[in-house]
Amino acid sequence: MTTSLVAQHKKHMSHEEYCKKLQTFITDYAKLTSEESDKFFPLYFELQKEKWKINKEARYAIKGKTKERPTTPPTDEEFKKLVNEMSDAKIEIAKLEKNYIEKYLKILPAKKILDVQRAEEKFQREMIKKMARGMQKKEKPNN
Repeated sequence: MTTSLVAQHKKHMSHEEYCKKLQTFITDYAKLTSEESDKFFPLYFELQKEKWKINKEARYAIKGKTKERPTTPPTDEEFKKLVNEMSDAKIEIAKLEKNYIEKYLKILPAKKILDVQRAEEKFQREMIKKMARGMQKKEKPNN
């Protein structure tokens, strides 16, 4: 859910602008030095790209297989397969994140990696709050 909401918000700003804001937020929150930041963020955004690809493939699988078909709707077995594919995608992402943590540890102390993870979560929560406030403004009738 967070990913889709953040993706919707990204439609209102460029991908580059979103990444720059995220990078600034994480750098400030985790107190990364410029040297740490220069080494860390290429890996960080590489991981984000890989995670996005995995999620995209899973979303396309669901979207393609759950559309109403004129003659035969998906069977329970097909839905089971989709549920398993989503679960497999989550496992694949978790393994990927674990591999990148090993790479991060060569650049950052473990405490800063934890701070980076906290910063990422906080940034996403703040983006969701901003989006929610924006949606509320759109829903209010102009008097």
